[in-house]
Amino acid sequence: MRIALPLLLAAACAAPLPAHAQDCHDAQAAAEEAYVVRADDALPDRLGYTRDTAGSVCRRWPARPELTQLATPVWRDGGDGDARTGDVEVLVIDSDTLATRAWAVLSGTLDSDAIFFDGMHLDTARYQLAPDTLAFGLRVQRRNGSGPNPFSEEQLHLLAVQADTLRTLGPPMVLRRFQAEWDTRCAGDSTDVSRTLAVGPKGKHGLADLILRERRVTTHSWMEGDTCRDQDTPVEGERHVLRFDGRRYAVPEALQPL
Repeated sequence: MRIALPLLLAAACAAPLPAHAQDCHDAQAAAEEAYVVRADDALPDRLGYTRDTAGSVCRRWPARPELTQLATPVWRDGGDGDARTGDVEVLVIDSDTLATRAWAVLSGTLDSDAIFFDGMHLDTARYQLAPDTLAFGLRVQRRNGSGPNPFSEEQLHLLAVQADTLRTLGPPMVLRRFQAEWDTRCAGDSTDVSRTLAVGPKGKHGLADLILRERRVTTHSWMEGDTCRDQDTPVEGERHVLRFDGRRYAVPEALQPL
């Protein structure tokens, strides 16, 4: 059986910045510097939480190169590797001066138990939702540690800077999910669901609709003599239209993370 558990992580950073600007080639150093010079009211330190700047991701925004995006895991103290809770802090800063432009906290994004955090990266695809609203994404990977029942998923958080405020545009949506049940040698069944996100026409409340197209592949595996055989069954899945209601996008529960 082909077990494609790890979801690819995109660690690529943007074009080099001027010498005095934020340098995304070392995301940890970039995050630590950004926190030192951040605005007094931006992402205040929280008692009982520890920032994991070694896990930070950083990218200069290709569509708005004057801005740089940073995301940093923040863990609640006292947890362990199997069960811990945490948030992600997102900063948008001036690429040259490092001045804080906007920030947000994605609460509970890293909460881990049977399914745990497995990395993240920034998504700077051109999500032009309105003439004055360009969104970007944070993709978070999660998985379990089970051999016979593997599971992994990738969730997308959409954010946009509006009036110097970084807004989350709705609950996260799952763009990839893989799960299987097998004997750890060959025999078993798996399902791999992938979704692509596109910007649709303008909606009733100012921001464009979001179009999610789904593809699902089920795989049945069995032993035939000494050979492991696979049979894939691809199915074009549903097409989902997510509409902005004036405050956020309505994401059906079936498209949200487990």
